[in-house]
Amino acid sequence: MSGFAGGAVGTAALGVDKDAGYGLIVSGLGQGIVWTAMWITAATGTGPEEQGVANGAASTGLNLGNAIGLAVFTALADRGTDGKSGEALRAATADGEFLVVLLTAAAMAGGLLIALTLRRQQLSAPDGTEPGAPTADTEPASPPALTVR
Repeated sequence: MSGFAGGAVGTAALGVDKDAGYGLIVSGLGQGIVWTAMWITAATGTGPEEQGVANGAASTGLNLGNAIGLAVFTALADRGTDGKSGEALRAATADGEFLVVLLTAAAMAGGLLIALTLRRQQLSAPDGTEPGAPTADTEPASPPALTVR
């Protein structure tokens, strides 16, 4: 949650204060926390044999979101620049970039709200044990044997 909040606040600071170099640092730290949590979440509850699939699905989703987001935000930032040059073009470009930075901060705040409303999964099995933990009457499972051909 702190990552989303830091990312949103830092990004919003970039949009409202032209000298907000601190916003880049705060946003970067927040996004670093969110990215780490995203990869942990993608792998949590996934068996060792499915870790590659989980990582691939998360990576694909991330890159598709980046590509679509970049295309949409570039189109929004470019709105209103047609036929302009000089100072008018500079002002229109700055206005478009300002809008995109604020929309990015709003999307991060939306992600925070979604994360706050998601239900947390039960961390223990109904019998009180940790899921996947060996019971007292069983031996821990040994890793599969490796066959060399």
